[in-house]
Amino acid sequence: MSFVSFTKKHLTKLPFPVGAALAKVPYSYRPAVGAVYRKTARDIEFLEHASEEVIRNFIFKRVRAVADHAYRNVPFYKQFYKAHNVNPARFQKFDDLQELPIITKSDLQSVELEERSFASSSRILANTGGSSGIPLEFYVEPSFVGHEWAHVHRVWSKVGYKPSCLKIAIGGRADVSGVLNYDAARHHISVNIYLDWGTIADALLVELKKRTARYIHAYPSATFDFVSWLEDQNHPLLNTLRNQVDGLLLVSEYPSPIPRQHAESLLQCRSVAFYGHTERSVMAYERRSADCYDVLHSYGYAEALPSPDGHRLLATGYYGFASPLIRYDTGDFIMPQHSADRRLLHSFEISNGRSGEFILDRENNKVFLTALIFGRHHELFNYSAQLQVFQPEPGKAVILWKPRDVKLPCDPADLFDASNVKVRFDFRVVQDAVKTMTGKTPLLIKQLPPGGE
Repeated sequence: MSFVSFTKKHLTKLPFPVGAALAKVPYSYRPAVGAVYRKTARDIEFLEHASEEVIRNFIFKRVRAVADHAYRNVPFYKQFYKAHNVNPARFQKFDDLQELPIITKSDLQSVELEERSFASSSRILANTGGSSGIPLEFYVEPSFVGHEWAHVHRVWSKVGYKPSCLKIAIGGRADVSGVLNYDAARHHISVNIYLDWGTIADALLVELKKRTARYIHAYPSATFDFVSWLEDQNHPLLNTLRNQVDGLLLVSEYPSPIPRQHAESLLQCRSVAFYGHTERSVMAYERRSADCYDVLHSYGYAEALPSPDGHRLLATGYYGFASPLIRYDTGDFIMPQHSADRRLLHSFEISNGRSGEFILDRENNKVFLTALIFGRHHELFNYSAQLQVFQPEPGKAVILWKPRDVKLPCDPADLFDASNVKVRFDFRVVQDAVKTMTGKTPLLIKQLPPGGE
């Protein structure tokens, strides 16, 4: 059993006093993650003060290593690179990385997972719905956990966060029983986001009379909506949060500026957001100002690819040896800021990303799609090329999915985690995704296309 699996099975249900004590143990000394955490923390600090030449050399060594591994051990990459007459082992300098061909989700979806993966005994299966419902499944290595948390903690430290601080987590997890659960492994109070705000607010008010939560770790749209609801209802929880909360840790969505400023004002705290994704290939955060994301070169290699519609963000993960993603087109558009010689992407603004779309359950409560679709990592992702949502009326929704050329093992409803959600879901196969007049592919569509099954 991997450390990740062990943690999820045994450490999440411990009582609060035990979890609070464990939270005081520095990540740099924790079993299984400490060594990588320490090394990554040193890399982060080193690169923040390094010259561009040093940064390029750092990137070069790591990208060449993962690309050479993919060439030698992963059938898809071996064939793909040979077709482009590329051998990463021969690369001598940073600029040689441009010879690596770009990979898209369509390229990866077109082959079996094992064909694009390395048979490591410790790997763990994961998947993502992407920014706009384009799924992808892949394997990750448990050793990545320390690398990930070192970066996340660096980002959150901007608003004073320390791992010993208790958080409120407003996310998409389906396994929250009742209203609130304490997660000892992550030292946070998990909120059942699929209940009405009144029930959640009353439960949190009782909980926060017993202990102090200094941070809210959450999807921006849900958090902003919740805080505004507290204001509208004049709920006493708002004053409690204002007295306790030091910062908002915003994840998974682009935080809309006006609701963000309103939430910060109501809670009298700061917030920080970072760009990242489940594929674990790139991370950038609001180091200097809101809306401008500085690239963490210690995490992965980020590039801006010019295209007719703007610049597309490419990413290469340094730790992606189980299912390599090398010069991977994330599908997101950015407005880049480069170094003087344009060889290094320093920072970017996001042109498009996940928004705070929602549907309504049968009691007219909002069900945020970031939580429902992206927060649950449905098994249906492993068989879909595209997924969209249509709501004909509150309490009902249609999942439109475009299948890949793989056999579905059962009914699609059995592969979609609808637990704990007061919505009846129907599933409809489509041949092509619904697009807007400008050619974009929204997650939430306004009307069903004709035909289908």
